[in-house]
Amino acid sequence: MAGSALSWNVMWNVGVEQYYQPTQPIRFPHDLHAGAMEIDCRYCHGGAWKSKNATIPSLSTCMNCHNVANGQGSDSPTAEAEIAKIYKALDYDPATGEYGDNPEGVEWIRVHNLPDFAYFNHSQHVTVAEASIREAKGLKADDPVCYACHGPVAEMEEIYQFSPLTMKWCVDCHRETEVIHAEDNAYYDKILAAHEQMKKGGEGISVADLGGIECARCHY
Repeated sequence: MAGSALSWNVMWNVGVEQYYQPTQPIRFPHDLHAGAMEIDCRYCHGGAWKSKNATIPSLSTCMNCHNVANGQGSDSPTAEAEIAKIYKALDYDPATGEYGDNPEGVEWIRVHNLPDFAYFNHSQHVTVAEASIREAKGLKADDPVCYACHGPVAEMEEIYQFSPLTMKWCVDCHRETEVIHAEDNAYYDKILAAHEQMKKGGEGISVADLGGIECARCHY
C-alpha cells in the first residue's frame, strides 16, 4: 500500500514544474525592474492585456533605458556585464551609439509552459476577469493582477514558476472564483444577461457556472 501510494504521488506530479527557475542567457532581475524601479508589467508584457500571449519584449524595449543606463556605477557587480550582453546581441556599440549589421537573437528559456493541447488566454483573465481574480486571490490595490498566478514577481531576483499550473489548480480556481460584474464590461453584460435565470436566492455566479470547467474551454 505504501508503495502504491508513493507511485501514485510520483505519477501525479509528472510534468509539474512548480518552482522551476532556469538561468537565463541574460540576467533580468525582476526585483530591480518591477520592484525597486516600479516598472509596470505592461511595459514589457503588454500582450497579456490584449492577446492570448503575454509576449516577451524585444531587446529594443530594453534599449529604451539601456542606451543610457550601461551598468557603470551600479551596486550590482554583474550589471555592466549583463547589459553588455544586450549590446552584443544587438551588435550595438555604446561608445558611438551605432548599430552594426550582425544582430543575433537571444535564446530565452521558457519558464511557464502549458501543454500544447491546453488553451490559455491572458487577456481574458487579466482584463475581462481582473475584478473577479483580484477579489478571489485577495490582491492589494497596487498589486498587478499578474500576481494571482505568477506570484510576487517584484520580489523575485530571478523569475520562477510560482504556481503549479495543473488542471486541478485551474479547475479549483474556476469553481471558487465568483464572477464580479465590472462596469462597462461588454463581455459580462452579455454573459450575465443570458444566465440571469441561474441566480437563485441572491447567489452569485461562479466561473464554473459559465462553462469554465467544460473540457473544450481549455482543451481543443
